[in-house]
Amino acid sequence: MTVSSFKVLLVGEASVGKSSLIRRLLLDEFDEQYQATVGVDLSAAVIDINEDEQVILTLVDLGGQKDFTDLRTYYYKDAHYSVLVYDIANHQSYDSLQSWYEGMQMALQRHEHDALPGILVGNKADLDSQREVSPDKAREYAKSLGWDYMETSAKTGKNVQDTFTRIANELIG
Repeated sequence: MTVSSFKVLLVGEASVGKSSLIRRLLLDEFDEQYQATVGVDLSAAVIDINEDEQVILTLVDLGGQKDFTDLRTYYYKDAHYSVLVYDIANHQSYDSLQSWYEGMQMALQRHEHDALPGILVGNKADLDSQREVSPDKAREYAKSLGWDYMETSAKTGKNVQDTFTRIANELIG
């Protein structure tokens, strides 16, 4: 069996659901109580591509507080992929994406690292009735980065496994 390993960053504002996406992927659980990630959390997810191939994703959950810029910068180096996450029911979290993206690009340049491939994820799709960001607007932004766009719900599990399977396939492809 072939096993490949990659480091994947999850980046975005506090409370957009980065940790909840990881919890849903790894444990198939959702915790209604918000617990901020302080600094960085690391997890490993095993994605079965087929019977002969597995991908291990080291998921780097970067806390959304601006206080941890130096710590985040350290984890950007040697990364293979970026997941930029926002909350579809919180326009401010969408508006901050460019700042998160630019901060990541500057850190990568300091480490003499090429730009990362990535995906834009609109989380909390279960809150569609409270939506503040249209899928078309998000898709257009993702396209401007050369990335794909997915909507997920860590609460219901919608598209969570599919998103990380897509990432794994893109990384080995």
